[in-house]
Amino acid sequence: MLIVYAHPNREGHCGEILRAVKSRLNKMNISYELLDLYAMHYDPVLKPEEHYTSGHRDVSKENETIQGLFKNESRFIFIYPTWWNGMPAILKGFFDRLMIPRFAYSYEKTIPVKLLSGKAAVFSSFGGPRVFGKFYAGDRSLKQVSKDILAFCGIRAKCYAIDNARKLTASQSKKIERKVNKALSRLI
Repeated sequence: MLIVYAHPNREGHCGEILRAVKSRLNKMNISYELLDLYAMHYDPVLKPEEHYTSGHRDVSKENETIQGLFKNESRFIFIYPTWWNGMPAILKGFFDRLMIPRFAYSYEKTIPVKLLSGKAAVFSSFGGPRVFGKFYAGDRSLKQVSKDILAFCGIRAKCYAIDNARKLTASQSKKIERKVNKALSRLI
């Protein structure tokens, strides 16, 4: 299992999701690899020599290694906060630099072909109430990751929103644990 964590700290709601995921996987004796983008000091900035639509195809050694993890894995977990109805810039840059043509997808004439496969659980925390994120904002952050990126590349994803994520309480921790258990039972 590959976990991609995109939050600058391990406290709060995203940190609690990560803790619950790791705890559940450990109890189930399921091995996992954690890519903590902030702890890795992952550089999300697409370099000119990586800009494939300009004809450049360089891939950094770090991204080659991560692409190998994606090719060799079939189950994924993504954990990130929703900020301004979107994913954090570090996660967007991660996808921009990683999910490139010839690795994640290709085109046969004008038809996209998915080159990855597997299943994912996508967790995101929201500061506001669920009704706002779902109906007003249209779950943009979750849809961009699950449909626009992962599904386009061949990874089927189920999303889990943690709303009212302003202060982590015992009640919120229990809600997170229930969602993590539900997600992992579907993913495994």
